[in-house]
Amino acid sequence: MKTVYLVDGLRTPIGKTGGMLKKYLPEMLGAKVLNGLLERNKIEADQIDQVILGNAVGPGGNLSRVTLLEAGWPFSIPGITIDYQCGSGMSSVLLGCSQILSGQAELIVAGGLESTSLAPIRQFCSEDPRYNSEKPVFERAPFSPSSIGDPDMGEGAENLAKMMGFSRGELDTLALQSHQKATKTLKTGILDRWILPLEVDGADCKKDESIREKISEKLLQRMPSVFVKGGVVTAGNACLTHDGAAALLLASGEAVGRYGLQPIAKFVTGAHVGTDPNLFALAPVFVIKKLLQDSQLVADKIDAIEINEAFAVKILACAKELKIDLSKINRLGGALAYGHPYGASGTMIIIHLMATLQHYDQKFGLAAIGVGGGVGAGILLERC
Repeated sequence: MKTVYLVDGLRTPIGKTGGMLKKYLPEMLGAKVLNGLLERNKIEADQIDQVILGNAVGPGGNLSRVTLLEAGWPFSIPGITIDYQCGSGMSSVLLGCSQILSGQAELIVAGGLESTSLAPIRQFCSEDPRYNSEKPVFERAPFSPSSIGDPDMGEGAENLAKMMGFSRGELDTLALQSHQKATKTLKTGILDRWILPLEVDGADCKKDESIREKISEKLLQRMPSVFVKGGVVTAGNACLTHDGAAALLLASGEAVGRYGLQPIAKFVTGAHVGTDPNLFALAPVFVIKKLLQDSQLVADKIDAIEINEAFAVKILACAKELKIDLSKINRLGGALAYGHPYGASGTMIIIHLMATLQHYDQKFGLAAIGVGGGVGAGILLERC
């Protein structure tokens, strides 16, 4: 079996819905990242075998193909678009790794892109029985049959917090720490080389829009619950919605030698899992367990862990269930601070994982993401 290398990663700054990136079509964000990866690694577009991109709330169709054509790449390059909701950007990378492992490709660009600012309005067909319901216009497709339970993301987070007994204070403390870690990362410039500046209001911008350097525990305490009356999940300990794009350059060992590439990490294993849709935020627990089992590594051997931080409760639950020290998780800060551009988030946390392993001179790292409907995805890497 072939070896897969993660040669490089690049992402845009992350903008809030209706914020600094609101005028960028998702394919424009993706095209910037695609061309940035080529330029930085001195690769020609016609050397890429495949582009695989994830997207959750875009206009539909094959957005990956639209993106590579927007980037000016040759007509001969195919594009595949994956909708695995929040895990789309992770699944695209896992599919790319699988294609290289099986010998179907040598060089692949895989990632994700999202513009929640420009998300289209969706409506059920008039012949659909749901058309006459209270909500014929909807923001998201069903994640699970209603007979099983199809909670909105915030409701699912409340379910988990109640089941595991986490307090509002614990959630707020983790959210505060996420912003503090992201602020430190911003000031030390650890992510600078991984972020592609974009033009915003006539100037280059590479700062993520949602990081709050002056957030306080007192401010978090004042925020009301937003999903369940009297609940513990608030706009402070749950992430907002965002715009952004990210991509990785994946290569076989042969391609690394042929093009003189300098890989950052090696693919060890990847996984997709399923769990109860009502407790979807627990999916990273089962992803991580499978990654460890398949790699025959124990948790203590993992130096760095990235878990998509859509909700503070998810991180607390994963740390408790897996008996992992919180200091290992999201060392640079998480999505509560940076943001969560759905289709791109899975790729972004892989980029943050690579940055962490490189900056702190560490060996093994894993990234995992939980998805509405009770599914998840993850990847285990070894730094080169």
